[in-house]
Amino acid sequence: MKKKFLGFLLFCIGFTNIVFSQSKSDLFKKSAVPIVWLGIDFSHVKLIGDFSHFFNAGEKSTNEIRDLYFTEWNQLILSEPTKYNLEGMLRKDVIQMDIEMIEKLNLTTPLENLEASNTPKYNLDSIKRFVSAYNIASAEKIGIAFIAESLNKNKKEAYFHFIAINLNNKEILVHERLRGEPAGFGLRNYWAGSIYRIMKDIEKIYYKKWKKE
Repeated sequence: MKKKFLGFLLFCIGFTNIVFSQSKSDLFKKSAVPIVWLGIDFSHVKLIGDFSHFFNAGEKSTNEIRDLYFTEWNQLILSEPTKYNLEGMLRKDVIQMDIEMIEKLNLTTPLENLEASNTPKYNLDSIKRFVSAYNIASAEKIGIAFIAESLNKNKKEAYFHFIAINLNNKEILVHERLRGEPAGFGLRNYWAGSIYRIMKDIEKIYYKKWKKE
């Protein structure tokens, strides 16, 4: 009986190690751990400057930015995979897509909190708090996402936080606060330009940095 119990205990320990085996190194080596794109989280973003009239795009309300553009920026990653190349960014053959949770979260963003005078400069503790509230099912996968901090029309810059998280326990494996300069015609393409530049910076600079750490 004792031998059976010991065997069962060893099995449980081994199973636990398998379940929680996702680690930072899985992003930088050939691994059986799937990588999942969770999307761009705008639920904590701050709009700085006058967004009511955006160049030649006409009048834009905070309601329209939340209900239309948060979704459009997320859909761009899916609809233009050659330009917004997640696999190239992280040197992966395949990255799965599952943005439903973040798209729903974006639509709950309080409109009264969208506009601000300054960027909030979120730190790692802030990001951990945001991630802890994610409604994600436990899985033997690594989730990657951008958390938007600010779109600053006055300074012509945007800040996003790249995160990679263990989807079993929401542990943050990689975190980096990144700055991107917007470019493009119209509100959607203008800020999409900052996302594109950040993705290129990850591909060319930060991937190597994270791999060495």
